[in-house]
This record gives sequence, C-alpha cells and structure tokens, in this order.
Amino acid sequence: MTRPDHGRDHGLSRARTAGGWALAVLGPPALTGVLLLERDNLSLASDLMFFFTLVVATAIVGGLLPSLAAALLASSLLNYFFTEPTRELVVADGEDALALVVFVLVAVAVASVVDVAERRSGQARRARAEAELLADLSRAVLDGGDAPADVAAVLARHAPGHGVRVEERDVATDTWVTVHEHPGPADGSTWSAVAGRLRIRVTGPTGLGDARLLDRFTAQASLVLEGRRLRARAARALELEQADATRTAILTTASHDLRTPLAAIRAAVDGLRHDHLLAPEDRVALTRTVEVSTGRLERLVGNLLDLSRLRAGAVRAQLVPVSLDEILPLALDGLADRVQLDLPESLPLAWTDAVLLERVVANLASNAARHAGPGARPLVAARAGDDALVVTVVDDGPGIAPADRERVFQAFERLGAGADHPAGMGLGLAVVRGLAEAIDAEVSLRDTEGGGLTAVVRVPRADAR
Repeated sequence: MTRPDHGRDHGLSRARTAGGWALAVLGPPALTGVLLLERDNLSLASDLMFFFTLVVATAIVGGLLPSLAAALLASSLLNYFFTEPTRELVVADGEDALALVVFVLVAVAVASVVDVAERRSGQARRARAEAELLADLSRAVLDGGDAPADVAAVLARHAPGHGVRVEERDVATDTWVTVHEHPGPADGSTWSAVAGRLRIRVTGPTGLGDARLLDRFTAQASLVLEGRRLRARAARALELEQADATRTAILTTASHDLRTPLAAIRAAVDGLRHDHLLAPEDRVALTRTVEVSTGRLERLVGNLLDLSRLRAGAVRAQLVPVSLDEILPLALDGLADRVQLDLPESLPLAWTDAVLLERVVANLASNAARHAGPGARPLVAARAGDDALVVTVVDDGPGIAPADRERVFQAFERLGAGADHPAGMGLGLAVVRGLAEAIDAEVSLRDTEGGGLTAVVRVPRADAR
C-alpha cells in the first residue's frame, strides 16, 4: 500500500519540483549563451534583470530550493562572463561587486516570498478541495444519501478515473468486508484510510493529493455511516417497543373485552339447553344475548384484523365512483334498530373504496350506539359539500373533551369508561382514522348541539376530481 506524495503538502507537485530544478540548472547557462550574443548591446544592469527574472520564474515553478540554486549559479555566471575582468571569478569594480550581492539578496528574498505565496495558494486549494468534498458529503446526507454507496459516489466524483471501495469491519470475525465498490482501474497505486469501523480504499493511476484529505473524508464518512446504523437501531428498537406495547395492551384488555361476550354467550347457551323450563320471552332474551355478544366479538376481531393490516401497510384502497345510497345502509346492517339513517333523495357519487368506507361508518355508528343515552338512537346523515360529501354520525352521549379528541384516534386509548358505557379495547377510532387516510377521507370530532359527540367524515366527490 502506498500513500499520496507528502511533498504536495508544501503546495507543489513532484513534477513541478523536478521542473524547477531543471530550470535552475539549465536556465542560467542557456540565458548566459543568449546574453553573450548581445554582449555589445546590453549593460550589466540589463543582464542582472534578465537573470533576476529567471530566478523568479524558477521560484514560481519549483519553489524555494531550486530558486536559491538558480540565484547562486546566476551570480557566478554574471561574475565570470559579465563583470570585469571577464573569464575570472574576480570583480575589479566595487560597484559591480555590490550589484552582484544585491542581486543575490533580492533574488533570494523574492524567491522566498514567491515560495510562501505558492505554499499558501496550495494550502488554499487543498482547503477548498476538502471543503467541497465534505460539503458534497453533507449534501448527500441531507438528501438522505447516508449509505455506503452514497459515500463511494461522493468520493468517486472528486477522484475521476479512480476506483473506490468501502469496507466495514465485521466485529464478530474482526475482518474487513466490502459493502460497496465503485469500479475503477484494475491496477495502479492504492490509498487507504481507516476511521472506526470504516476503511476506504482508492485505486488509480495518480495520487489524490494531500493524504490527510482522504483521512478526513473517511473520518467524516465513518460518522455518517455510524449515525445511519444508530438510526436504524433506534428505529428497530422503537418498532419492538411499539410491538411490545401493542401485545401488552391486547393482553391486558382482551381478558375483559373477549371474556365478557364469551361469558354472556356461554350463560345464554346454558340457559337454552333447558328451554323447556323457559318462558317464551326468556328464550327470546337469551337468543338476543347470543346475537349481541356474537356481534360484539365479530367487531372486536374485525378491528384487530383491520389494525394489523393497517400497521403492516397491507390496506390497498380501490378508489372508484360509489353511491352513498348503497354504502350507508350496508354499514348500518345489524344496527338498524339502534341507529337512524337520513339520506337526501339524490347525492353526487363519492370517490372512494366502498368496502373501506363501509368499515369507517360502521365503526363510528357502533361507537355512537354504545355511548348514546338510554332509549336514544344516534343519527347517521349525509349531505353534499362543494368538494366533498359529508357523512355525520351524531349521538347524545357523554361526548369527548376537546383536549382528548386526537388521543382517542390512537390504538388502545380507553376514554370515558364507566358502568353504563364501557370503553372497550379502544380500537374502533384508531381503525377509523387509518381506513379514512387510506381512502383520502378526513375524520374529525366535534360537540353535538345540546350535548354529545358528532363524528364528521369528509369523502372526496367523484365529480370534483
């Protein structure tokens, strides 16, 4: 395994450094040859400026050390070929000697400034590249891209022509497992960085630049993937907690809500076994008890099944134009003697699923009948609105406080329990809300004028679509 060239930490590539040394070694002799051809037309001051320009160019290309070498070589060539006496390393004129010293000092000073500027420019480029890379990763996370494939895609965009492999350490076996691989060249140098349980390997023909950039990206990506694992673990824990809460609620409530109708049915059946001892009115009462208790069990089991289907996402609505004249009577089947139905002579068609809407109205009507006052019959009515059909279920029962009206749509919420109005398992309204959402309907609760509760169901009109 190799790492990127650390020489680039100074802002210059290996190729630029080599070019600088080539210019430092070959440039002064070449310039000397050119200036000697124009010896009669140029002064020492002109020669100094040409060599000074060459030293600055060397500093720009190769950095400080090549420019220092160029300055020393240039001063020697100036001394040997352009100061009296020529062809000797002796300076006869004091002003020429001073000019050569000043040339070297100024050339070194300027080369140092150029080198520092180039280093800072390189640092700025690396900082910008790092910021862009990490910002790209952050944008991917904000867009929901926190999987290993997204991490590899981000790095691949910033390293074109390279292969990227994302590996995670298997804690059980203490081995590295490839979780995603972005295709790249089969051969070439390989760079890798490790952070926590994450290792990123990059393969390609050229370096990525600063080795620390890959380290920082890997560290950031490790945090992203670890956050993803923690969120998945938290979501799983929440699911298990909700499932456990559901099981607990079912166990604690089923003992009463299932046992009560079963006990009533058993008592009625025991009484009917001795029907020769029963008066006709007692036989009718026992038969009615069996019928009511059986209906209660059917509703309970139906609600449990509906709730499980809703939570599993298994409810699929088939939305078509439907007449409420057909749905509402079917929804109140079995409640006809306990609930009133008021339908206008003509209603527009609803855009809904007939079976699911029937379940919604049936649950609301059953709930209203259970909480209605003695001898009272809740009213189920329908009317046409501008963009929806409105079905109302009105009772004169104890009602629900405004602060509790959203809470009753949660499963196993049992409000208003009492001797006359047992609360049941708290499934009906939870099922109503879930089924209503599946058919694009809206359900709300409000007070009944004079006391009680009114459930309002808004169903989309077929002609408003």
